[in-house]
Amino acid sequence: MQLPEDPLLRELLPEFLQDWHREMPQILQAAQSHNDAELYRLGHTLKGSSLQFGLTGIAEVGIQLMECARHRRWDEVPLLCERLAAMLQQMHHMLRSTAGQ
Repeated sequence: MQLPEDPLLRELLPEFLQDWHREMPQILQAAQSHNDAELYRLGHTLKGSSLQFGLTGIAEVGIQLMECARHRRWDEVPLLCERLAAMLQQMHHMLRSTAGQ
């Protein structure tokens, strides 16, 4: 994964990372309650917002969440959330390590 090169996107990235960290319980809740429409919406939003930052790996998680909703594969969602959390954490560390450069 790479940080966006655009300074404006880098400025907005911490908020993006925090927002999706806060959305994770909603993703898990949608799967636990078998709410395919909500899980699909969250996956679609994750995909689109990630692509705005050029974060294709995170966007791929969004696509996989959409597929889970479409095919009602609820048991796969917790693992995808773990993967997403790790990616968000990695991006956060990358941002901190480049701060001041």
